[in-house]
Amino acid sequence: MGEKIISDHMGRPIYSGDKIDKLPIDVLFFNEVIGPPAIKDFRKYVDDIYQKHRKKSKVFDPKRVFFIPDHTVPSSSVMVSEGIDLMERFSREQGAFCYKEGDGIEHVVLIEDGYTVPGEIILGTDSHSDTNGALNTLAFGVGTTDSTYALATGCLFDFEIPKTIRVNIKGKLKRGVSAKDFILYLIGQLGVDGASKRIVEIGGPALAHISMDGRTTIANMAVEMGARTMIFEPDKILKKYIKNRAAFPWKFYYPDKNAAYEKTIDVNLSELEPCVAFPHKPGNVTFMTKMNQYMKRSQKSTHVDFPPVYSLSITDAFLGACTNGRYEDFIEAAKVLKGKKIHPKVNFVAIPASRKVYNRLMKEGILTIFAEAGANIESSNCGPCFGKHMGVVGRGAQMISSSNRNYMGRMGSRDAKIFLASPATVVASAIEGKVTDPRKYL
Repeated sequence: MGEKIISDHMGRPIYSGDKIDKLPIDVLFFNEVIGPPAIKDFRKYVDDIYQKHRKKSKVFDPKRVFFIPDHTVPSSSVMVSEGIDLMERFSREQGAFCYKEGDGIEHVVLIEDGYTVPGEIILGTDSHSDTNGALNTLAFGVGTTDSTYALATGCLFDFEIPKTIRVNIKGKLKRGVSAKDFILYLIGQLGVDGASKRIVEIGGPALAHISMDGRTTIANMAVEMGARTMIFEPDKILKKYIKNRAAFPWKFYYPDKNAAYEKTIDVNLSELEPCVAFPHKPGNVTFMTKMNQYMKRSQKSTHVDFPPVYSLSITDAFLGACTNGRYEDFIEAAKVLKGKKIHPKVNFVAIPASRKVYNRLMKEGILTIFAEAGANIESSNCGPCFGKHMGVVGRGAQMISSSNRNYMGRMGSRDAKIFLASPATVVASAIEGKVTDPRKYL
């Protein structure tokens, strides 16, 4: 599917291994981490070129450029505030769109608002831009240099077409098992480099049982197995989702029956259980029923990415992030939490991933369940996911999180340990004060 999308954009057949000087893109988005330096580079280098021709510098297409402050909002410092101010001014000058602080996380709001549509090629200044692939889209994360050039030209330069790994899914997730458990399982099977620089293509009959919220969770963590991006086959669920929200023209792309894949993997979702990833790597995955054996295994490890774990007790819990801060994630968690209290020794932070999600949960009384249970509910942002804001953990902490990374120091202190799990598992663990199988509450 990826090769077909790129071929259409290039106007000629393109295959894996081909190198492209300039790949046309459809959408470009920035956060407040990369946005400000990219704007400064744009003004420094692009403005100079335009001024020589006595023209005002312009972005490639103002309607397809977005600035989204989400990592540390409300602003956590003077530097962050000045960066957001710069994005707002630049957006006004160029006619681009800048979201407000608290509107939500970049990988959530673009999809919600219909700016991500099937068949697009999208660049985002964050490694989890692959989330957009849930909508039959090719989305890539880029840094300051690539995004600056793309801002001016609408192209990604010097791009080599990745090989593709196909994942066929069948069966149906059981009670208490979620899309997050599937992607953790897949990462555990492949390893953090198992799909290195590849496009991972997801399809199969089980798609009929996975919602759009679930698909975005899966696509979000493709990069955790080294993938360049992930793309889902289109179906009736996607068509219904995109039909009345698409801001741009769109087109479905399907894989050919004789498509050439580097590797094909088959997964039966019916065989999966709730999973948990042990510190310090998303690939340290085990089923909940085998946690104690896995913990004993860690105690014999001498590898820095698989440190010894001597207890499954937790001090902190986080529900949110671009991985699991959507509406269905909070509904899943609320089913576990309703009528219960957070463990007195656990600091539980809950952050809806967008203002729309926040408002809907509030109107439906779902946030009341969290508030009455003792959760700290924050406005929409990335929260403690990357260790800079709202719930950063200290030395000796053990956190369970619905986010996507648990590398050493990722969410605060390098001496903290982070477990990754589904929303239901996070909440069940927050109730008991230890990593807990959520099925006992469902």
